[in-house]
Parts: sequence; C-alpha cells; structure tokens
Amino acid sequence: MPWWKKLLPFSKRSVVPDSVLQVAFDMPGWIEQQPSGQLRLWRAPHGSVLSLAMLDSDIWSAASEEELREIARRHAAGHQAGLIEVNRLPCGNQSAFCFIYKRLQMPAYVFTGMFFVRLHGHPLVWTIVDGESGMTGVREAVVMTELVKSTNPKSTEDLEKLWGEDPYDMTSLGVDSRVRRFTSDGEEYDGRFPDHPLTRIRRCLYELRTWITSFGG
Repeated sequence: MPWWKKLLPFSKRSVVPDSVLQVAFDMPGWIEQQPSGQLRLWRAPHGSVLSLAMLDSDIWSAASEEELREIARRHAAGHQAGLIEVNRLPCGNQSAFCFIYKRLQMPAYVFTGMFFVRLHGHPLVWTIVDGESGMTGVREAVVMTELVKSTNPKSTEDLEKLWGEDPYDMTSLGVDSRVRRFTSDGEEYDGRFPDHPLTRIRRCLYELRTWITSFGG
C-alpha cells in the first residue's frame, strides 16, 4: 500500500471513538446532530455539514509539501473532484494540514474542506461540506467576465489556460476540466462573495484553527 493511503481511512470502528467524544466542540453557530457510525456531526444554519473522525495515523506531520499535495490530489481524484488548495498550518504548538476540493453535482458545485490535527494526543480529521443552492455560478460568471476584459484572450484555448488549472501545476491524474481550480476559486475573491460555499469553508477552516489553538490543542 502506498504510504499516503495510510493517512485517509478512518479507524475501522462502528461507533464514535472515545477520542472523538472527548472533543468539547463549541464553535458558535454549529448544532450537533446524531452521530453517524464513527462520525460526530454538526450542521450550520446555512446548511454546511461538519464531521469529526479519528484517523489511524498522523503521517502528515512528517510529510513534505509535495507529499501533502499528493495526498490531497489523489483523495480529490478518488471523489471525481479537483483540488483547489493545500496548506500546512501552525496550530497551537503543533502543525495542522488542510485542503479543499470541489466536485460537480449538476447543476452546482459541492466543496469539501478537510482539516487534520492532533487533539488529546489522537490524530483527527474535521471535514466540512458545503454546496451551491439557488442561483449558481455567479462567482464564476463575474470573475470570468472580468478576466476576459483584462486579458483579452485570442482564443477559447487561451482563455481555458488562464481559467482552469491544477494549483500546483501537476495534471498527471487527468482531472476533468470542469472541476479544476478556476481563477474564481482564489481566496482573493472571498471578500466579494461572503456567502459562497467556498468562502464559508475557508472561513470554517480558519475558525477551527483559531478554536483549536485557544482550546490548547
């Protein structure tokens, strides 16, 4: 088994492990739901779903940047999704690792953020899922229009090169062009689209990091 596959599977349990139950999660706005198998679950008023599970390993703590990107890229590809970003973050007195990917669930995109960290001495993963609803594609349409005006691409091919690409210039997995990282997925646009699901996921990951640091993780 490739080393990176050891990171992602949850511990093989049918009930929520004690290490997960010990986490006294109290971030404002999240309401805990009934557990599902080994997962604790929370839901936000706008529809985001957050889960917490235990992992078998914290191999990410010793992984290089390239190895972290490989983990994230392969995990996204396994969900017919495209990688948006990968970050290693300081979190209290330890390091954490997070990534975001998106998949197309017609007619909208569903975004997933994963945050890996140790709490109570155990390797855990938080996963947040959020998707578009109502009028979709507004963020993409606005940024695409601006991009065309500012770059004046000569052909559709030129525009595609500017618009969608793997964030780390690795396309060996042949990711569907519809789920590649778009220009509009950049964090610099979050302030203009505060209620977009990608913005909400980035905000949740930041708040998790802040909460864990103050919690003493």
